[in-house]
Amino acid sequence: MHYAALHPESRALLSSWEALNGFSTGTDAAAETPAPVHTDATGMVERLFLAQRVGEGVFTFKTVGSALKQWTGRDLRDHELGTLVQGADRMLLRALLEAAVAAPGPALARVSAFGAAPGQRQEIELVFLPLIEKGHADRVLGLFQPLGMPPRVSRPVLRFALTALLPPAPTAPERPTLKLVANNDRG
Repeated sequence: MHYAALHPESRALLSSWEALNGFSTGTDAAAETPAPVHTDATGMVERLFLAQRVGEGVFTFKTVGSALKQWTGRDLRDHELGTLVQGADRMLLRALLEAAVAAPGPALARVSAFGAAPGQRQEIELVFLPLIEKGHADRVLGLFQPLGMPPRVSRPVLRFALTALLPPAPTAPERPTLKLVANNDRG
């Protein structure tokens, strides 16, 4: 994942997830991560959510921070995560979540939030971190991170639209171990 493109709080959360799970992206995330906007996680808590996989590509919100409730104008608990977006975006978001738990690895979606007034638009970063238990993941910890503060759209927003997806880094398939055997017996 390219840390330079992420919000500082998204990078901090991702770095913590990687450290806890023993992952390395091949870059020194700590060196690239400036001090987060908040000195502790209290500012981030209201933008965190937890989603449970209930079927292929279908994840439902289990806990939702207060900021996401304000942005959507509703309590999203027990609603499908894909309901944040519409149409083909819903299928793309489901595929991204499925890729995150299958890898397991972090995934990112960028969405535009559109407000009620003409021209109101704000970019949002959604970070999905699979919670790995016994080698597989059925839940994701998510962060709803508005880019640019203060928010420039009226809330609740009218709709969200996907603008970019960053799936987890592909893992190299395991190669079978081959053994070379020579038979020089000609008889």
